[in-house]
Amino acid sequence: MALSDNDLKQIKEILKRDPSAVEYYIFDAMWSEHCSYKSSKPILKRLPTKAESVALGIGEDSGIIRFHDHDGESYCIAISHESHNHPSQILPIEGAATGVGGCVRDVYCMGADVIGVLNSLHFGVKNGSDNFFVEEIEEKVIQGIADYGNPLGVPVLGGETLYHPSYNDNCLVNVAALGLIKEKNIIHSYVPKQAESEPYEIILFGKPTDSTGFGGASFSSDTLDEDNKETNVGAVQVHDPFLKRVFVEAIKACLRYLEENKIEIGFKDLGAGGIACATSELAVAGGFGVALDLDKVLISDPRLKPEVIACSETQERFAMAVPATDTQAILDIFNKQFQIPDLHPQAGASCIGVVTKEKTYKINYQSNIVCDLDVATITTEVHADRHSEPRIIEKEATIKAELNKNVSLEEICNTYLNSKLNASKRYVYRFFDNAVKGNTVIYPGEADAVVIKPIPNSNTGLAVSMDSNLYGNTDPYTAGAYAVSESIRNIISVGAKPLALTDCLNYGNPEKPAVFFDFEQGVDGIRDAANQLSFHESDPIPIISGNVSFYNESKQGNAVVPSPVICAVGKIDDIAMAKTSQLFKDTLTLVRIGKRYEEFAQTQLEPYLSEYSSVAPQVRFEQEKKQNELVLDLYKHNLVESCHDISMGGLWVSVIEMVLGERGKPFVGLELDLSTSKQILADLFSENGGYVIATHNIDAIKQRCEQQQIDIDVIGNTISNKQLRLKTASETIQWNLDDMSQQWNQFNP
Repeated sequence: MALSDNDLKQIKEILKRDPSAVEYYIFDAMWSEHCSYKSSKPILKRLPTKAESVALGIGEDSGIIRFHDHDGESYCIAISHESHNHPSQILPIEGAATGVGGCVRDVYCMGADVIGVLNSLHFGVKNGSDNFFVEEIEEKVIQGIADYGNPLGVPVLGGETLYHPSYNDNCLVNVAALGLIKEKNIIHSYVPKQAESEPYEIILFGKPTDSTGFGGASFSSDTLDEDNKETNVGAVQVHDPFLKRVFVEAIKACLRYLEENKIEIGFKDLGAGGIACATSELAVAGGFGVALDLDKVLISDPRLKPEVIACSETQERFAMAVPATDTQAILDIFNKQFQIPDLHPQAGASCIGVVTKEKTYKINYQSNIVCDLDVATITTEVHADRHSEPRIIEKEATIKAELNKNVSLEEICNTYLNSKLNASKRYVYRFFDNAVKGNTVIYPGEADAVVIKPIPNSNTGLAVSMDSNLYGNTDPYTAGAYAVSESIRNIISVGAKPLALTDCLNYGNPEKPAVFFDFEQGVDGIRDAANQLSFHESDPIPIISGNVSFYNESKQGNAVVPSPVICAVGKIDDIAMAKTSQLFKDTLTLVRIGKRYEEFAQTQLEPYLSEYSSVAPQVRFEQEKKQNELVLDLYKHNLVESCHDISMGGLWVSVIEMVLGERGKPFVGLELDLSTSKQILADLFSENGGYVIATHNIDAIKQRCEQQQIDIDVIGNTISNKQLRLKTASETIQWNLDDMSQQWNQFNP
């Protein structure tokens, strides 16, 4: 259990008695960091979550943003964003797969149809014979994601893969799922008010409840301990995407029945805390109580204890609060129409309880009351007092960066090319089906954002991107702000306007003041970026969903780099206007937008520097906002042939990706002319936000930049020869693109 001595004391004071075994485990799950957000909730209230475009904000299983009006209907995008870090470190296949499964369920239970998932994967670094297992974890996490998304028929729409030694003991697996729904069909995660005037019952459907995932919520709310490996394995859930695929069709049939008969329901997936969590939250959010009979729960083993039945996190399960008059019809959809019991032993749907006006949470098992609580007691806001330990963070570079004497510019360029951080990630996304629904327009690898066409008979495009960085140890505020700004740039780079954000905040032990300071700073950075980089006069880019994952460290004290992960969604009015980052034509002019700064802390250049200021790449909101607006204006006037943002690896990595493209097959060469540069390290490797644009009309771009008072630099042009030539003030370095392609693709099979 994760309950502290103080928690146990508080529970006894509330109940004025000792809790039963079932009640102990319910409190253990519901008061865990994972479920209660007891450390983070006060800080999260700083985030901007409200905007005119928000159809459903924070507080339910998914956030929903208004997307596009078409044929008299308001279409919305539902988004869930979760982490499954600890389970993926212990059992990578099952942990990653069930991470996808949980996000997908969150979207389905809003009434939406899932149209794609994304992932942010952070892996350790193998060092010789040390940490040999990090590569196995990476391989199996990727397999787990593929094992779930592919059979379910949901495309993986992209993401990112990062590497750092801090992830050796704790990989990070963050997943977002997106769904399409008409606004009028949104279903809520609570018992409807109609239950005040007519009886409502609780239906549980899915796999039979078993012991897998028992204790998963508290397991995710503690540091990983190698000594508890056997117990930890039991806390990881087991996925079944093939059964889920049938349930998806059954859910759609059920929702059609509800819509046709104008029936209001409450609908939640079963994740952390299992039956106890889902049913209590359904009840309390609607202002009701619930009475359950565990003998009605379909179980895999009659020997299961009541606390396991109540709190197990068995996958592929949902709970519905439905009018009693419609219970049988809904049961029949699952059990008879779709014959779920014939597909899996003991699977199916059953009525396990009733909604009560008395605001209590009661559980009966074998004719005994094993739980009798005020429902608000277990779902109340639990607070944990946390304290920050501020530290001085440098924000302005005062030292001119100097290279180590024994390192040349060409050597650094080649090292970047060989780095797994920068190399082609086809070895990751080739495992995933990116086109299963036939709606994908821009695929993973073709740009840093993926574009799909989600609405039938409409050419409106949805752009999605997921991003983070490695700056958190030096500047945790910038880590949050930069993650937002990069995700926004990736959306804009394909020609889309940002609509909404979600976040997943991955940190170490919040009981440590230094870690909690990092968390607070990360949230503040996200807040400021969402406010300052908005395209709306009075609204922010709203944060509509998210997750906090603490205790990402081992018992040895090895914590991950503070890792806020941002998912951004955007809208492009016509998919025909979307552009990839690859260069396809010669005689195009390349321009760089965004001033370069000598801010190299935690960047890839840092190990090669003898002198530099310990300043991470800063986000200058006013400059970035003007740049973002400029790029969308250039798209509007058809002045963009290709576009790529500048981020990790700086300009050098951006142009490599533009030349080599998704498969490493160059169509043209590139002459990169930085011969007038007076700060070649910053111009080539600075990771400050910016863009590289290839255009056929440089004069028109210069004119618009002059009108909008934005400085740009012409940095080169595409050439017919399959070469990349870099001109500096002192030398010209040349690469054969076929050789460069081999290096860049070295990790691809």
